[in-house]
Amino acid sequence: MFKPRRRGAAIALALAAAVSVAVGAFSSDSSAATKPSACPLVVGGMFPFTGSKSLLSQWGTHGVPVGIYEVNHNGGVLGHMWTPTYADDGADSVDALPAFRKLLLKHPVLVIGPFSPTIEAVIKEFQPNDVADFMVGGLTTLDNMNYPFVFRTSSSDSNEAIAMAYYAISHGWKTASLIFDNSANSQGFVPPLEKAFKALGGKINANITLTPGQSSYSAELAQAFSNKPEVVFDSMDSQTAATLFSDGQQLGYMSIPWIGDDLQSAPQGAYAKAFGPTAAADLTAALPASPAGTAYSHFLADYKAVWHTTSILPTTFNEYDSVVISSLAMTEAGSTDPKVWVKDVIKVSDPPGVQCYTYATCVQLIKAHKKINYQGASGNDDFNQYHNVFSGFEMVGFDSSLNNITRAIVTPQQLEAVVAKGG
Repeated sequence: MFKPRRRGAAIALALAAAVSVAVGAFSSDSSAATKPSACPLVVGGMFPFTGSKSLLSQWGTHGVPVGIYEVNHNGGVLGHMWTPTYADDGADSVDALPAFRKLLLKHPVLVIGPFSPTIEAVIKEFQPNDVADFMVGGLTTLDNMNYPFVFRTSSSDSNEAIAMAYYAISHGWKTASLIFDNSANSQGFVPPLEKAFKALGGKINANITLTPGQSSYSAELAQAFSNKPEVVFDSMDSQTAATLFSDGQQLGYMSIPWIGDDLQSAPQGAYAKAFGPTAAADLTAALPASPAGTAYSHFLADYKAVWHTTSILPTTFNEYDSVVISSLAMTEAGSTDPKVWVKDVIKVSDPPGVQCYTYATCVQLIKAHKKINYQGASGNDDFNQYHNVFSGFEMVGFDSSLNNITRAIVTPQQLEAVVAKGG
């Protein structure tokens, strides 16, 4: 019988308590906030607090409270206030279902997460348990998903792969090696990346699949660099990256451009530190771009109010939008029952309708019986028939202190142009 990790559970409970205090403190002193007329609404966060991808839990637990702050600070939802609770899935599909069942004991009406590594282990559980979900991540197998209770505000890894290929070709790097671990999340990048890179005139020299947790990757590196690629594309967990990058430094392979996925984008993160002294020159990561504008500026103000900084962590605007969209759908439906309001998610997010950028202004329009089209911090949040959205990507690099710098923006129009070429 599965026994939950005691340490992970303790971390999740402690963090949930800390976040509740922080969000409550900011909500209670607002003149716009109203006292709840009934029990609070529970939003459950399902993130990996332990394991090789535990950094993702920091992203999730920084984004959810900002969405809660935005809604609670402006009157809550139909008189209710949000409160968070968290569960640790360890980024392990075996642990995901027990974590989900523990989360259900808190009676959430909304779940944020899990991230790509574990979503498929629980994706069929949301509708039968009458709880809506906004997962986080770009897993390509969800590009054509058909789950009425599941939505995604983050663009697909298929689009991220195209952005990675476009960025490389735009710099004249036309020969490449691929180094991806064997997880479904990492391998999901490979087909669209190969397709886009070849459509743009590039050539793949080697496609290396890594088994995580090995003590050395010298042989794999030798194979990847045997034909002297001009660029390396990669995706792997942080522990595997630490070993691979260390071997690469010893073998002299870290002085050419490496382009990684969004996991590698964290400022002063484990990947950038492990990459070594050439990270500032040669490491770039693709990250869904959040457009500058009213919604993003408002998100930054909320983020600063909660976390006292505007140096945001990746995906935090996705979790923020997820809480806001769900709250607007409840307002539109006049109900906090997921079986009812889940049908209004697309109604408040997609055109046609009056564009609105903050929770308060959108609620005012709904109360005035106006059809709204919420424009989010993460983009337009227009869901297609598969409950997916589409966005451009920021190509993030690092300065000498391993803080982020923007190297380029790959726009939706540029991605569409690659697709038109057969990419």
